[in-house]
Amino acid sequence: QPDENYAREVMQLMTIGLSQLNADGTVKTGADGQPLDTYTQDDVTNLARVFTGYVLDIRGAERTGFTPPNGGGAFDTKDWTTRPMAYLAANHSMLEAKFLGTTVPGGTPGPAALKIALDALFNHPNVGPFIGKQLIQRLVTSNPSPGYVKRVADVFANNGAGVRGDMKSVFAAILLDDDARGPGGLSDPNFGRL
Repeated sequence: QPDENYAREVMQLMTIGLSQLNADGTVKTGADGQPLDTYTQDDVTNLARVFTGYVLDIRGAERTGFTPPNGGGAFDTKDWTTRPMAYLAANHSMLEAKFLGTTVPGGTPGPAALKIALDALFNHPNVGPFIGKQLIQRLVTSNPSPGYVKRVADVFANNGAGVRGDMKSVFAAILLDDDARGPGGLSDPNFGRL
C-alpha cells in the first residue's frame, strides 16, 4: 500500500488546502453552512499511487564520487535535501489513479503520471487564493482583506500576459498592492504581522 503522507501533505499544505475557496480566499460552504472539503480520502489514496517509485538517489551520489562526510553510508540533511529523487520503474504502481476530477490511466509510466498529477494540482482553482493568502500572511499582514487576496489570486491565474503561476508577478502584486503600501495600515490595529 503506498504511503499516503506525502499525497495528503502536498494537497493540504502546499497546493489547495483543506477547504474549497472563493477567489478572494473566503471559504465556500455547503447548504448546511459547513466548509466544503477540497479532497476526499479516495483522492489521497489515488494521488499516493502516482508518487510511488520515487526514491532518494543514493546511487546517483555514488556515481558522482560523493562520499558522506561521516565516512559511512548515511547522508546528513544537507546532503540528501539537495539531491534529486530517482525514479525506479519497478516500484511504481501502474494502476489507474483518479483524484480531484483527474484520471491517470492505468499503465502510465511514473514521470508521465507525475506530470498529470502536478498539472492537475497546479490548475486547481484553490491554488491562487490558497498560496496567495499564505504569502501575504508571511510577507505583509496576518489578516489580509478578501479584496487583497483576490487581487493576488487574479495575478496568479493570469499575470497579464496569459501566464498562470508567474511567481515574480505574484510577489510584485503582494508587495505593491495598496493594502500593503497604503497609509491605512498604519492606523489599523489588525494590520501587520507578529
